[in-house]
Amino acid sequence: MATVAVTFVVECSCTEHGEEVYVVGSHKRLGAWDPNEALRCTTSADRFPRWTSSPVNLPNGSRSEFKMVIRGPGGKKWEHGQNRLLEVSTKEVKMSVNCCWGQPGFNEDGDRVGELPGDFRRASSGGSERDGPLTRMMETGSSMNRRGSRHLCKTRNGLVNEEMSRTPSLLLIDFRQFHESAVEHEKELDAIEERAKLNRLQRKMKSTQLIERMAKITDTVDPSKMVMLQGFNWESWRAGGGDFYSAVGKKVQLFHEMGFTDLWLPPCSQSVAPQGYLPSQLFNLDGSKYGSQQALEDLLEKCHKNGIRCLADIVINHRCGDRQDAQGRWNQFSSGMQNRPSFTGVADWGGWAVTLGDQYSDGSGMHGPGHLDGRFDAAPDIDHRNPKVQESISIWLRWLRLQVGFDGWRFDFVKGYGAEFVGKYCSKSHPAWAVGELWTDMHYDCHGLCYDQNKHRQQLVDWINATGKKSSAFDFTTKGILQEACRLTQFWRLRDREGKPPGLIGWLPQYAVTFIDNHDTGSTQRHWPFPDDKVLIGYAYILTHPGIPSVFWDHIMDWGDEPKKKISALMKARRDSGIPVDAPVNIHCADDTLYLAEIGSPPGLRVALGPRPAGQPDMNYWSNGPSGHGWRIWVKRSASSTKYTSLTASPEATPIGSPRGRAKREEALGLGPDMLTADTLKIMDAPQLQKLKERLQALLNATEMALAHRKANGSR
Repeated sequence: MATVAVTFVVECSCTEHGEEVYVVGSHKRLGAWDPNEALRCTTSADRFPRWTSSPVNLPNGSRSEFKMVIRGPGGKKWEHGQNRLLEVSTKEVKMSVNCCWGQPGFNEDGDRVGELPGDFRRASSGGSERDGPLTRMMETGSSMNRRGSRHLCKTRNGLVNEEMSRTPSLLLIDFRQFHESAVEHEKELDAIEERAKLNRLQRKMKSTQLIERMAKITDTVDPSKMVMLQGFNWESWRAGGGDFYSAVGKKVQLFHEMGFTDLWLPPCSQSVAPQGYLPSQLFNLDGSKYGSQQALEDLLEKCHKNGIRCLADIVINHRCGDRQDAQGRWNQFSSGMQNRPSFTGVADWGGWAVTLGDQYSDGSGMHGPGHLDGRFDAAPDIDHRNPKVQESISIWLRWLRLQVGFDGWRFDFVKGYGAEFVGKYCSKSHPAWAVGELWTDMHYDCHGLCYDQNKHRQQLVDWINATGKKSSAFDFTTKGILQEACRLTQFWRLRDREGKPPGLIGWLPQYAVTFIDNHDTGSTQRHWPFPDDKVLIGYAYILTHPGIPSVFWDHIMDWGDEPKKKISALMKARRDSGIPVDAPVNIHCADDTLYLAEIGSPPGLRVALGPRPAGQPDMNYWSNGPSGHGWRIWVKRSASSTKYTSLTASPEATPIGSPRGRAKREEALGLGPDMLTADTLKIMDAPQLQKLKERLQALLNATEMALAHRKANGSR
């Protein structure tokens, strides 16, 4: 291979008597990260502070990383910061380097990690091919010297392990933990393959068998760790030039960093109204004003790669016909499915699918609306007691799960049809979780909103129970009471007669999704908005109290940086405190001007709302949390400050049937099996799954053999 002569010219005036400058790097001619074998630079009285190395021949086209190191009687001093990169691509290279040793951040010699205890070892490039990577790791004792952003790895005989020394950011491995992670990852890969297989087999196998197999690859969520974002508003269909999905995709990393676990997306089907709430062709996702089906699938894939579940907005109370019957009624429906012959006839309905008595009914239907069903006059009301309707909707929901990649459902306008059908549809599609919009009138008298709203929240409890507890519900009771308390400075409203929170969170918090505003109540519609100047007080309440909080798009995307920072700080305080979804609330004060409560047992958060000062609590127990105009939070001192990590680190809270398996992870294939750790395991494209599974199986076999070997030799 052709080589290129490379000369290093270093500007360095920080050396002391007897010290010299060296270049150490990843290439073996630069010492392979061993400072004792590094390339020496020299200077003279007339050239100082310029140090020059002799030419060193490096392969043409090669890439090497390097740093400067000073060696002398007092030891070695390494250059601070990231490694430098040298790309060799010419006949002769003169590499100029300007360094400033002696500044803060340099690691002095002696920062030695030493021999690793027990089962913790660094991987070695030595060993025979027949030895598994885990066996080599266990049998190769190693020690490490930390040098800036790299580690110098040596074996017990003092030789430098070049392969490991030049590899950045490898973590020490606990092999038992790694074994468990590998097993869990194997299960996830199987679930991804199963999901793709079930998508192909839908309509070709019995639905009961399909549902049973879907249930096995659908994990359950942990509501105590959930915070949802409504990822749109009433005008979002106008954004992104007709590709709102791509616009949202650019924000996914932000959502992940803020700590959102779930993203509620707008209705995805073709719709008569651009917002999506007058759906027509259910399977036609390319007809949506928010973007194409492919753009939607790409967005969901990106969300899953960042550990975020996605909820589809399911609008099934009503549906718009795309053709008229002989009498001119718009009650002829087509599915919009074009490319799957096995779906022919699914969701192709006639007037028989409309409830009797509806203005769009032709009299051929089977049932009228239930006695509790609300009316929706803008489109035909669908008869959910009709078995054909149930079957079509169930197939559509399974298609959204298996083909498109949604994880859960937000059911729209559920007061228009029976709650038992929501339970049925959840049973037939196995979402990770679901939430329903049961928006009913609250109770008022001549003085305004009544204090006692037990009847209102009882309706929510009854609805949840009627679904078989297959779905949670938006806590409209809490919203109504909270915004009235903030608007009128009447914080006595926030404690019911039993001393509990007065909304659904006071009775059934694990099924309560709390919120401040949504696309209907706020946005440009403003049907029932929270007072704008009190929104952060509202978030200080719902983000610290029981229930599953939901944040509205406008408040973090359209209201500027300050609300976004405050909401993000509140979300972090919630995570750090670790309060469960059903945490008890101890309300110390609830009068006109002050609400003061402690949440959790033992208390993890202390919350003060209102204009009156709450006083300073015991600061041996509490530490100051986020605060703003009219609100203040304290977090218990024992609460650990956590950095948000994606749901992929919490298998129990991750839907393992999610479509992240389609994510492209080409770079992961470049990792040798001895470089895989629990943090670097990736999910491959479908063609790569088998290759990765073989690697994982080899790792598992090697682990079992190594552990058996150690046990046979009496190791503990």
